[in-house]
Amino acid sequence: MSRSRIIVFDVETTGTDRRRDQVIELCVQFGLEPTAERETWRVKPDVPINPGAQAVHGISMEDLADCPPFAAVADPFRQILADADVLVGYNLAFDIEMLQAEYQRLGQPALELGQKMIIDPFRLWQQCEPRTLQDAHRRFVGDSFDEAHSASADVAATGRVLAGMVEQFGLPRDWPSVAQVCEPNRPQWVGSSRHIQWQDGEAVLSFGRHGGTPVWELAHGPDGNYLRWILGKDFPGHVHEICRAALDLDRVAFMDWLRGKYGVRAGAGEPTAERQDASTAA
Repeated sequence: MSRSRIIVFDVETTGTDRRRDQVIELCVQFGLEPTAERETWRVKPDVPINPGAQAVHGISMEDLADCPPFAAVADPFRQILADADVLVGYNLAFDIEMLQAEYQRLGQPALELGQKMIIDPFRLWQQCEPRTLQDAHRRFVGDSFDEAHSASADVAATGRVLAGMVEQFGLPRDWPSVAQVCEPNRPQWVGSSRHIQWQDGEAVLSFGRHGGTPVWELAHGPDGNYLRWILGKDFPGHVHEICRAALDLDRVAFMDWLRGKYGVRAGAGEPTAERQDASTAA
């Protein structure tokens, strides 16, 4: 195995939305050995900790009351990354996105990771341990099944696999709870995919460089051509429909159409005061 300089790192955050949530703890381990040196920083955020996130990591705002802001650890951590050849972390894409958002908020350049070797055990597991329906059936049911890839055999096997997962993972015995575990953000989706989501009563893009921007505001702002670009690409039909409506309608008509067709699901909320003011002014 190469002796390249290797670090393992992880972050804890106020939540999972990189646009709003912030890093509150950052730990780096220098090497893979059990005795390897570690350095940990705790950071005081500018936003509250989501209760769901706190239930996972157990860090409260009171724990961070005397901690410095992220700006105090930004330079030391950047230098640690610069000196490393190999970066290791579990589901590392999330950690990197949250850190890049912190540097962006500080007005600093993004972390330079293009020349780094990145190893994510989560992705490695996915690559090294197959996850076909046959593999799932052997794990959760206990044997393989015949006629794999015939529709009738596959649906029967899928039902058995799900029942086995519910049992082995100790999942709740009601389907709404299982669906929530499977896709936690599904109630915020506008339509049948995650491309556009409800946020504070607004339909916002959830991908690309304009992620987090309300669709109507984007359509009628200086970057409205981004929606026209979407219309020329292979996105789901409802994404095209929503972008086309945002370009064609005024704000009030667009919101009336959108709510009438898709509704605002529970938990999506109503527009903030700022959004309501903008709507009134439109």
